[in-house]
Amino acid sequence: MRTEEDKLLMAPIEVTLGGKTYQVKPLVIRDAREWRKKLTALLASLPGYAKDGQDFQSAIQAMMVSVPDAVIDLFFDYARELPREEIEGAATESEIGTAFAAIMEVANPLLARLTGTLGKVAR
Repeated sequence: MRTEEDKLLMAPIEVTLGGKTYQVKPLVIRDAREWRKKLTALLASLPGYAKDGQDFQSAIQAMMVSVPDAVIDLFFDYARELPREEIEGAATESEIGTAFAAIMEVANPLLARLTGTLGKVAR
């Protein structure tokens, strides 16, 4: 868990992949905005896997292959400086999932603060 000091100082995000610890630099506003657009596109595509009349087997296969690959691509779009080939040869999808969650915490700080502030105002 990142401390408030880590967030203020833009400290790198520590992730463990393939048993090795890496540091991911938080993106600057412009790059983070573009990254969130890619994330939004992925999330918007999810209902498409459950279309009426679609072959269930095809939908499940697409979701089990396409979505994890898209999340991995998003991870490396954010963690640009990491050695993708090396990591993909050593890390598990579970490790990528944990690392992606750490990035999500950093990638959406304004949303987290806004919802926290709105919750306080609503009391």
